[in-house]
Amino acid sequence: MQVYSVNGLTRIRPRAAPRPPEPIIIRAARNEFEPFQVVVLAGTGGLHGVDVQVTDLRPGNGPVISRDHIRLFREHVLTVSKPTRYSKDGTGDYPDALIPWPDRSQKAEGASPRFVAAPFDVAPGANQVIWVDVFVPKGTLPGAYSGTLTVSAQGQKPASIAIQLMVWNFTLPDTPSLRSNFGGIDNHVAKAHHLVPGSTEFRTVQRRYAAAMAEHRLCPPIPDYLMPKILPDGSVDPSATHAALKEWIDTFHVTGIPIDFIGDDPLGKDRERNTRFFQSIYAYLKTNGWEKYAYNYVLDEPNDSAAYELVRRRARLIHDSQPGIKVLCTEQPTPEQAAWGTLVGSVDIWVPLWTLYDEPAANARLAAGEELWSYTALCQGSPSKHTPYWEMDFPLLNYRIPGVMSWRHGMTGLLYWTMVYWEKTDDVWTNPLTYQQYNGEGSLFYPGADAGFAGPVASIRLKQIREGIEDYEYLALLARTGQKAFADNCARQLASSWTNWDEDTAHLYSIREEMAEKLNSINPTASAPGAH
Repeated sequence: MQVYSVNGLTRIRPRAAPRPPEPIIIRAARNEFEPFQVVVLAGTGGLHGVDVQVTDLRPGNGPVISRDHIRLFREHVLTVSKPTRYSKDGTGDYPDALIPWPDRSQKAEGASPRFVAAPFDVAPGANQVIWVDVFVPKGTLPGAYSGTLTVSAQGQKPASIAIQLMVWNFTLPDTPSLRSNFGGIDNHVAKAHHLVPGSTEFRTVQRRYAAAMAEHRLCPPIPDYLMPKILPDGSVDPSATHAALKEWIDTFHVTGIPIDFIGDDPLGKDRERNTRFFQSIYAYLKTNGWEKYAYNYVLDEPNDSAAYELVRRRARLIHDSQPGIKVLCTEQPTPEQAAWGTLVGSVDIWVPLWTLYDEPAANARLAAGEELWSYTALCQGSPSKHTPYWEMDFPLLNYRIPGVMSWRHGMTGLLYWTMVYWEKTDDVWTNPLTYQQYNGEGSLFYPGADAGFAGPVASIRLKQIREGIEDYEYLALLARTGQKAFADNCARQLASSWTNWDEDTAHLYSIREEMAEKLNSINPTASAPGAH
């Protein structure tokens, strides 16, 4: 048995050649996750009953970081047999689903799971990779911490690797600076967990998905049953739902509250009801300090003159009814066809597709006081104008670098159509073709029912989206402490545009450390435990 470690951006396939063992060296702020990976390589006889243990992380003196804040996952491998359009990495085996380490004090939920994290076997000459998330609690003192990770197997001498963690002297906020909308927790989830939508059991699972989204710094959707009751005249009554809604918003650090139209004809017979609804719901949100999160997702990808006119008419209704509710549209400021007219004056939050981003037009909207988000879907665009596509058979950096790119372009939000699109594959755990010829499209979670858990199983790709949002937090913290020029320069070094970014992951880690050192210098660590 051989054991070695790599960082979170290195994808290790089952038959990858071994690397020399080195200490695990990671750095993180307070209230931040930092991952690494441990590779277990079997010899010619294979391995049986492999398990992993970690110790607390201890400083030179002072409180420890409990091992309870170190989470282990076994990386589940899928085989890509049909590459995605423009795929950079092609066919082969891709570690992606992260099966949580079992809590052996509890039984698995539901039927006997198909997949378990540990103990596990490893085929002769093959690798099995363990993903490790280290979370630094908010109250942690800055400085150096150390611990040990040990791998054991039947008939083998245990192998240990030292863990070295440097805790920076700054704290990431609970509420993300980068807003997001990553779709709903809907009937796909209910079906995968064999539950009835709307049932008490489904609501428990729904909450677990929401908690997982929030843990990865994404804004979870608010279930309909938590929103105020809509009365026949369109006004709202929040009396029965207010306490539960407040708990959801506070617990999951919600950054967006989509306000939809009501009725089946909002521009016709239901117009008056919609006017009253927008006014009433906005007044309720404002009373609670939530109005800044309110927006209407007016139309998805308007793509002809009729759709553009519909956006304008719907936006006029919203703006006339209740100024303050912003209109969000997945469209760029410059239409693809001039004959469609303009959406300027109708849209408040622009969400251009990465491949259609037009910097001068976007900057003009920012100068006008409007907001700019962005989104990706499929692998759109020409071969000569690639963006960091979110498909399984592309580098993991593709999922992380949009955090920096968003800062580089003054964007304050990120949108993705869904995390749970499992309908078009026969088995999302074995077949990654989730949407047409796109591997992993719309699927950042796996249904945990297959792993004995009534909740979501995260993907490595989702972990890298979290890392990118944490990069954005570093940049935002720098700006808030008077270092915006430094932050902007760091972002430009990593990504000059949506089609041009530094693909050397070592450079990203290096610049991240420069940003951390700058933030750390604002709060010296001379008195911190183990500081050096």
